[in-house]
Amino acid sequence: MPAHIGYQLHRLAYALRHPRKFRRLQRRRHTPSANGYCYKPFDELDCIYVHIPRCAGVSVTRSLFGGLAGGHTTLAEYQIVFGPGEFQRYFKFTFVRNPWDRLVSAFFYLKAGGFSQWDAKWAEENLAVFSDFNMFVREWLNETNIKSYYHFFPQSHYVCTYDGSVGVDFAGRFENLAADFQHVCDVLGIRAMLTESNKSERADYRSYYDEETKRIVADVYAQDIELFGYSF
Repeated sequence: MPAHIGYQLHRLAYALRHPRKFRRLQRRRHTPSANGYCYKPFDELDCIYVHIPRCAGVSVTRSLFGGLAGGHTTLAEYQIVFGPGEFQRYFKFTFVRNPWDRLVSAFFYLKAGGFSQWDAKWAEENLAVFSDFNMFVREWLNETNIKSYYHFFPQSHYVCTYDGSVGVDFAGRFENLAADFQHVCDVLGIRAMLTESNKSERADYRSYYDEETKRIVADVYAQDIELFGYSF
């Protein structure tokens, strides 16, 4: 079966199973949600930005689109939002981050309250018992627990299509943020200045690890490490 037919059938099946949610997703293409999320900028610029948590996404969306755009919608979910022709034509991009660094960022970000009341509530219920980062890694971090909250989902979860293949055209790096952001601007044919949002001041992420916790992260996020070519 040709890929675009499989895509169309997948999208149609979703619309039939979840008609209200499908209509809500389509409305978001022109009307922002109550929380300010909207897919309209993607149709205007012929692009799809996949915002992986703790990868400078708020800075990127506000700088490029003037708002929160699609939030943490996965690429597979964007295949429900957009038809196969649009999905193929649009420039699909994301920004990724060293998994060891991203985990430190997520832990302390949530400990400080996160982005919303739901972040703060989840952190209070799940992270308050951990006195330090290494304790958190030893006692909480495993392949099951990371699927319990979106800040800890593997980065590969966000950039794969419904059939499990990586579908972005460009994966910029947090470690090369300014240059890769400029590359995105060049591809889109726009001028934008990258402004910082949600930035935390901490020591180098490597200082938070010992040999055991470094290995645990390597095991739990092995797919991301291999997929994006990271090392500690």
